[in-house]
This record gives sequence, C-alpha cells and structure tokens, in this order.
Amino acid sequence: MKVIFLIAGKGSRLSFLTKKRHKALIKIKEEAIIRRLVNQFHSFKVKKNDITFITGYKSEQIENEFGKKYNYYYYKDFYKTNNLHTLIDAIDILKIQDTVICFSDILITRKAISRIISHKISQITILSDLSKVRNGTMKVIADKNKKNLKSIGKLPRKKSSGNYLGIMKIPKKKMHIFKKFLINSKNKNKNNYFTVILNDLIKEKEKIKLKNIAPDYWAEIDNIFDLNKAIKNVEKLDV
Repeated sequence: MKVIFLIAGKGSRLSFLTKKRHKALIKIKEEAIIRRLVNQFHSFKVKKNDITFITGYKSEQIENEFGKKYNYYYYKDFYKTNNLHTLIDAIDILKIQDTVICFSDILITRKAISRIISHKISQITILSDLSKVRNGTMKVIADKNKKNLKSIGKLPRKKSSGNYLGIMKIPKKKMHIFKKFLINSKNKNKNNYFTVILNDLIKEKEKIKLKNIAPDYWAEIDNIFDLNKAIKNVEKLDV
C-alpha cells in the first residue's frame, strides 16, 4: 500500500502562523498535524518508503521533519493552482497498486483510518461524515442507501448529506481509470480540487464508495476557529 500526502499549499487562511512555518507542522498537543497522521499510517504497517509527500510551500521544512527515508515530489507551481493540478503534475508517482491520497491538514482518529486502510476494497472509496453537514469543508451527496457517492464539491448545504474528510483509497484495479480521468482533467480550472475527477467518474457510471466514520471525531484545520476548536477536542483523537 502506498500513501500520498498532498502538502503543497500555503495555508493562507492561517497566514499569521504559516508565514514562518508550514501549516501541517502546527502542533496540537505537542505533535505536528502531519506527524500525527503519518504515525497513524505507520501503525497500520505502512513503511516510510511507501509514503510520498507532494510538497511546494516551505518544502524544506517537510523534508527536515521526516528525513531521507520518505519520498518527496516538489510541485513548483503550488502558488498558482489548487490540488487537481498538483496531482496532475505528479501523476508518475501514481503506480498500479493500492494507494491512499490524504490531505495534510486533518485530524482524525486511528479507528476512522482503519475503516479505509484495514479492509480490502474493490472500488474507489472516500472517508465521509454523514452525521451532519459542516460549512467550510468539502460536501458530499450520498445515494439513498448512504453507500455510494452521487456528487462531491462546494455543494449547497441543504442538498448535502455530509462532508468529505480528505482521505481517499484507490484500489489497484481502479488506478488505471483514475489516472486516465486525471490526465483528461489537465484543461480544467486551476482552482479545482482533484475530487472533480470523482464527479466525472460517476457520470461514466463508475461507483465511488462512501465510508461513514460517524460518530468518530475529525477536524480539518483551515482557520483559527478550526485550530482552537481542535485544541479543545484533541483528547477525542486518542479513540
């Protein structure tokens, strides 16, 4: 199993903290956000050389944090685009094998991660929270059985079923089609998230599975409100 962390962004909504330090290196309970995530994946026997960081902003800080035994891909246009084009640029690191793509600014329980990494899956699968709909994070619309994804993105809150948590698993047999749709997205808007590919796949009758982690705790750290709330709830991450 390979794990890819998207860690190129500037974290501009926390610029008073991220001018000198990468957002993923902000510490909560004396542990950097990204370090906690990496350690959680290690606990499932993911090796250092199976992890790749797609870096950009303050890339040297990420490399200094983790050292030479991990893999790094530097995306030079990180300040111009969102993560769709980050991933297109790094397409050669997507091999035909089971792969997890993960945001680098999320807090989540080990139990929640186990729902996507410890089970054999045959379809592209995303972690979601279908217990409520939060503003400020990517929303999802589920089918009536809450098993499959119908749509993902900046959707109206009233029409949404819940939120995407920023962790997706692509099984080996689906990597080819994922890469095909990724390549076909090279002319899409520079501000798009890579998840637009999922909507394109759904239009072509490809099933995208949802794994609902509720009621497990999670947080995406985008702004100071998110950060302060996460600090208050950090004990929930030990579940």
